[in-house]
Amino acid sequence: MCAEFAQTAPPSRAAEAPSTPLTRKLAGVASRRDEVNGYLFWGLVALFIGAPELLAGFSKTLRADIPWPTISNLVGKDLEAHHHWIALLVVGLIVAVTAHTLSHPDEQKVAGRALRAPAEEANPLPWGRWYIAAVAVAGVAAGVIASAVGANKNELGYAIYLTLAILGIVIPSALAYWAHRVLDLPTLLATLAFLRARAPWIALVVVALLAVLLFHLALYPWPNYHFGAP
Repeated sequence: MCAEFAQTAPPSRAAEAPSTPLTRKLAGVASRRDEVNGYLFWGLVALFIGAPELLAGFSKTLRADIPWPTISNLVGKDLEAHHHWIALLVVGLIVAVTAHTLSHPDEQKVAGRALRAPAEEANPLPWGRWYIAAVAVAGVAAGVIASAVGANKNELGYAIYLTLAILGIVIPSALAYWAHRVLDLPTLLATLAFLRARAPWIALVVVALLAVLLFHLALYPWPNYHFGAP
């Protein structure tokens, strides 16, 4: 009976996800469901942010036709144009998050979320896919409400991007760290580690594109500098 139970018992979270030194460092304990939810959530975010960036880069007409601003236009052209220190904040925040992820103990992470206690003591919240849907609906609702009250294009962008950042990044991380409750929704770095384990070349391309976006945000309008111009 015991032997039969041992054979049919579900595998542990750690055994279900790709297990490499990189995934253990960036994700800690994670399941296959965490991994799939990460691809789903961050894939949608990449589509929402990346498609307008590419379209705007190819054509000024397409840039004007997109109803919300690209994140680089919003951060670089609006925020950084009025507050130059925003560029430092963007780079500093990314470096701080990366350093925290790399230095936080592996045994105190679940799906990349930092905990204050061992991972086995975390309380799982298996609502990740419902939460992804809720974040998407909230982002759309924020845009519709902002439009209805007469927001301009930049204000519309702030409403949408802030809603996505708070619901998609801040709240899941705060729940994990302060309440020890972990949604099955991994961080971006954990998702990249999973992708690196499954498809190294695709992960390399994605990381390269993220690096370009980072430089574009911090050094806007790079790479559209006219070197040698009078």
